[in-house]
Amino acid sequence: MTDIPPPILAPTVFRTATGIGVMLAMAALLLRTAFSQGLVTQALMVAAALAALALAYAMWRGRTDSLNWTQDGLTDGAGRLIAARGDIEAVDRNPMALKPSNGFTLRMKTAQTRGWQPGLYWRIRSRVGVGGLTSPGVAKALADRIALDIAGVI
Repeated sequence: MTDIPPPILAPTVFRTATGIGVMLAMAALLLRTAFSQGLVTQALMVAAALAALALAYAMWRGRTDSLNWTQDGLTDGAGRLIAARGDIEAVDRNPMALKPSNGFTLRMKTAQTRGWQPGLYWRIRSRVGVGGLTSPGVAKALADRIALDIAGVI
């Protein structure tokens, strides 16, 4: 059973296109309505539209990234360590847990530096959220594999 490679978690094309499209549509609507508002509201709406455009660009930039379960732990496609194997305390897929859509949360033993790749993962304090624009089935398979590995079953 150990010779089965762990799944590679990557954003799906449809979910990524939908996410980027929603962000672009929101930016367009904010800009369209901003110029019929007062000066302060107009500035806030333009700032929100720019934030939506920045988020759409971050999703576009991360569309080819992936998460891999290696001997070191959870790494991204460039080999950067997201969650060290020995630092993972538990995998939480509870529907009421604070986690990305169709994803899971890793509870860490120590606090992590903040990090974020929209639609793929986020790191805050002692939690790492994985998922969002990824396939639910692959995310579940990866969560199961991580849980089995940290439990010492595999």
